[in-house]
Amino acid sequence: MACSTDTIPCLLSPWSEWSDCSVTCGKGQRTRQRTLKSPVELGDCTEELEQVEKCMLPECPIDCIMSDWSEWSECNKSCGKGHTIRTRMVIMEPQFGGNACTEIIQRKKCKVRKCTRGQANSDERKRRREQREKRRSKLGRSEGAAEHPGCRMRPWSSWTECTKLCGGGIQERLMTVKPKFKSTQLSSCKDRKEIRACNVHPC
Repeated sequence: MACSTDTIPCLLSPWSEWSDCSVTCGKGQRTRQRTLKSPVELGDCTEELEQVEKCMLPECPIDCIMSDWSEWSECNKSCGKGHTIRTRMVIMEPQFGGNACTEIIQRKKCKVRKCTRGQANSDERKRRREQREKRRSKLGRSEGAAEHPGCRMRPWSSWTECTKLCGGGIQERLMTVKPKFKSTQLSSCKDRKEIRACNVHPC
């Protein structure tokens, strides 16, 4: 009696439902399976029993990223009560609902030493100097005319840019002076120049 060479067809169960995505946000993958129902020894089954596919959920939140704090600055007063600051930068803004950026500047009180009696701090001196400059600028034309009655004084030009960003530089401005009358001696109507210090803070 001859043996039959016919093989039994591969019998498979239906596919299961897809699993949940492997991540809670962003890109992941999911799987589904099925099982072999016919005995392995009775048939040659090469069908796949598992499938994998990509899945995409809403983008994951990205929190704000900030740089480290800078060193605290020098106290803004040479004596008495002042303040010092430190700063940091935003490297990456938050995305997709991530945590927001926090403060980029912090300030705290500082006191280098007590001011001696009658001592004006640097800010007060600077403020007074600026006030004097403003008054001088307003009165410059009329004062010049009084000094040189036969001369026509043009307004002061703007101050030039400081020659240094720190460590002490200079600025200058010009006033053009011309004779009012032909009889006026040219030597008495000379252009004027003023020079002042600027950016005197240390580098």
